Amino acid sequence: EMIFMKKKLFSTLLFLFCLAFSGSTFALAPDSDDVSPDATESTLSVNCGLSSSGGSTYLAWASASSSVSETITVSYRLYRVVGTTLTLVSSGSSTSTGTSAYVSKSVTFSAGSYRIVATATGSVSSSASRTRNYTIS
Repeated sequence: EMIFMKKKLFSTLLFLFCLAFSGSTFALAPDSDDVSPDATESTLSVNCGLSSSGGSTYLAWASASSSVSETITVSYRLYRVVGTTLTLVSSGSSTSTGTSAYVSKSVTFSAGSYRIVATATGSVSSSASRTRNYTIS
């Protein structure tokens, strides 16, 4: 009976010993020095639109913002939509260093359907895009 108790005590201690080491193995995390602020930690967003300037004149614009300071290029392409055909009406691009970039251009429209597509790329972040559709009457 004494041998049985010693074996039970030994196996319990061995189990606790193994548990202690396996628990610390799972608790290990990478050193924070190995992680740099890159695309996994930054967020790049883009927006675009047409803003009325009065009459048939509109401001076509695109803006981008990032959660980190970087070189950002934002551009837009404005199309007239007739059925399934897209005809380029206007485009613009701008590059800025910091957390935002903006581009705009004044455009005169005739009545119809239009699509503005904005894209942004960052030197740290990945790219982003946005599309909006408008009907001008």
